[in-house]
Amino acid sequence: MSDSPHRPLAGRLALVTGASKGIGASAAAHLARLGARLVLAARSEEGLQKVAAAVAELESEALPVQCDLSQPEQVERLFAAARELGPLDVLVNNAALLHAGPLAETSDADWQAMVDLNLTAVFRCCRAALGDMLPRRRGVIVNVASVSGISGVPKLGGLVGYAATKGGVIALSEALAAEVAPEGVRVVALSPGAVKTDMLRSVAPEREEIAMTPGQVGRVIAWLASDDAAAVRETNITVWGPPATPPAG
Repeated sequence: MSDSPHRPLAGRLALVTGASKGIGASAAAHLARLGARLVLAARSEEGLQKVAAAVAELESEALPVQCDLSQPEQVERLFAAARELGPLDVLVNNAALLHAGPLAETSDADWQAMVDLNLTAVFRCCRAALGDMLPRRRGVIVNVASVSGISGVPKLGGLVGYAATKGGVIALSEALAAEVAPEGVRVVALSPGAVKTDMLRSVAPEREEIAMTPGQVGRVIAWLASDDAAAVRETNITVWGPPATPPAG
């Protein structure tokens, strides 16, 4: 199936992690609108089925795979399932976990859980995807990071572990982009500001009023995955959304 101006990702296979809700679900929908076939990964089977149904309504196919990407054998199972549909063209690493709280009260287990899912799973998924992309000298990897990985979220405490792992995602993306760009593979980190998700509501509900929607971020992810973004050389792109409107009076 060849690409077309209306569905520029027609025939291409995209894998989205953390796809059962929020940014991941939105990214899947926008990729589907561009014609991509989807592999959807998340822990929530119910959420995955809902997103797969939404993708079907957009006239694209989706394979939901329930998995815990902090477990290496489940990463292997996910990519084995994806390869049943063909070689991977796009990877969106979006799955993430946040344990909020002061560093002095953060347990080793909570820290390790964030590292395992937010950073190590990204490494493993990138490595697996490159097995499809490098031999074909084509492919796009979008790693969803966060502005917290750049600034540490000034004026908002309790996110040290999350910020550290997202900073690692940015560094991984920048180093990997330099490594594989000569081989025809694009890698970019996308660092959103506040987004209206369950995660934001759990740590800073007061920011929801000025936050972006998941749709705004998902649209950028789909654009980055398309050939329209082939000339982008920035390896960490921040997305803040429109400026907040001051309250009247």
